[in-house]
Amino acid sequence: MSTYDDMERTGMSKQDVEETGMTERAVLLDFPGADELVAAGRVEPPSAQALARALAGIEAVAAQEAGPTVGHRQGAVVTAPLRGMSARRRVLVGLFTAAAVAAGAVTYANTGETSAGTDTGTRSEARADTASVFLNDISTVAATRSVSSGKYWKTHLTIGDSYLSQSMDFYVVNDGKAYKKGQRPDWQLGPKDLDWKALDQLTTDPAKLLQLLQTPPRPDSISPFDQAVTLLGESPASPKLRAGLFKAMAGLKGVKLVGTVKDSTGRGGTALEFAEAKSVGRVIVDPKTSSILEYTFTWTAGASNGKVTHQTFLAVGFTDKIG
Repeated sequence: MSTYDDMERTGMSKQDVEETGMTERAVLLDFPGADELVAAGRVEPPSAQALARALAGIEAVAAQEAGPTVGHRQGAVVTAPLRGMSARRRVLVGLFTAAAVAAGAVTYANTGETSAGTDTGTRSEARADTASVFLNDISTVAATRSVSSGKYWKTHLTIGDSYLSQSMDFYVVNDGKAYKKGQRPDWQLGPKDLDWKALDQLTTDPAKLLQLLQTPPRPDSISPFDQAVTLLGESPASPKLRAGLFKAMAGLKGVKLVGTVKDSTGRGGTALEFAEAKSVGRVIVDPKTSSILEYTFTWTAGASNGKVTHQTFLAVGFTDKIG
């Protein structure tokens, strides 16, 4: 397909292209948000519902931006000439880009990989920047989730269901019967041990959450990455707190964006990894909902070298009864 074919689809005339000297790639990427999309990866078609919402907004802005002009035949209303649409096109495509990202249409890929001979430090920085972009984007998705409540927090895993009461009583269900397994250990966040009440009172400010995560660990502490993922996947954290945690994770050094993967049940998501001296943690996040799909922990050294544990979250949420 020629450059001019693409220009016809994007609202630019052949004369526009010849006068500006723009290349096919330059014109196709000539809209707000293009740089972010290139850094993030490729964009897949959003759902029909997402397209409808995005296009409705675009059409409204287009009508306002272009406006009618009066023609010379009996006061007929005609649209503005195609030649003057290039600036508005950039605005409208930029709006569509924002709508597509908000709808979870962006598929993130690790663009930090570089060719052989490139400095390793540069490659690592690029990976960290890309992970930060994803985590900041997903925090926006998390913030839009609806607020809910209930007597118990239910976690539906591939290995079974568990329930946690507001007093931290822990129950598991086997063969349709519920068994109380005592008190669940508190959630860890830096120097803090959080029960359900303390979780509700926890700051949601990303900078303060990052400061807590970066507090020097105690001897039995899990990594900051593990702490954040545990709260995101296993706790009744509010949408605002989940958004803050994702943003805080974006500030952690060493988090790498793996890209689009599938969990053990075949669901697609975006994977992030965090490597320590003796282990690697990997989390798979649903970019459309911000839900944690799976968490895998792999020992890479020591007596447990090669041991892998993982949790696959089929569903989590509030309920008023067990079973």
